[in-house]
Amino acid sequence: MFVGRKAVVAAIALAIAASTAYFLYASQQKKEQQRRVAELLADTTTLLRKALTAPPPAEAVSRIDGNLKAAKAPRDPMLGAAAEDYIHGAREIVRHRSEAERLTREAAMSRRALSMHMAAASGRDTYWIRVATDLKKRVERDHFELDTSLKAVSHLLFTLPEAQQRLAPQVGAGLLLEEGERRAARERAEQHAKRAHDELEKVRRLALPR
Repeated sequence: MFVGRKAVVAAIALAIAASTAYFLYASQQKKEQQRRVAELLADTTTLLRKALTAPPPAEAVSRIDGNLKAAKAPRDPMLGAAAEDYIHGAREIVRHRSEAERLTREAAMSRRALSMHMAAASGRDTYWIRVATDLKKRVERDHFELDTSLKAVSHLLFTLPEAQQRLAPQVGAGLLLEEGERRAARERAEQHAKRAHDELEKVRRLALPR
C-alpha cells in the first residue's frame, strides 16, 4: 500500500513538473513571437513612412510582403491577426504608391505627346485624326489608371486605423504610423489626384474638335 501511494505521488509530481515545463515553454514561445511581430511592424512602418514621402524603393513591396508572411503568432492569435491586417494594408498602400509614381510619369508623357501632335498639325487629314484619337485614348487610359491608384491609396489610408487600434494596446503606438502622418499622406494623395484631373481637363480642352 505504501509503495503504491508513493507511486501515485511521484506520478502527480511528474505531471505537475511536465505541466509547469510546458507552461514555461509556451510562455517563452509567446514572448518570442510577440517580439518578432513587433520587429516586423516597426520595419513595415519605416518602409511605409518612406513610401509616403518619396517614390518607394523598388524592393519596398517585396520586403513588406516578406514581413507579412513572417508575421505569425500562434501563441497570440489576436496579435497575429491584427499585425497581418496592418502589414497587408501597408503593403497595398506602398504598391499603389509605386504604381501612382509610374502612372504619373506615363500620364505626363501621354499629355505631352498629344499636345505636340495637336500643335504640329499642318493639315488635319485622316491619318492625323486617327493618331490624335489614339493619343487621346492613351491619355484617358493613363489618367484613369492613375486616378484608380490614387483613390486606392486614399481609401487604404482611411481604413488603416482599424488595424492600428487593435495593435496599439499590444505593441504600443510608437511602432505604427502616426495619425498626423496618415492624414497628411491621405491629403497629398487627394491633392495629387486633383492636380492630375486638372491636367487632364486642360488636354481635353486642347483636343476638342475645331
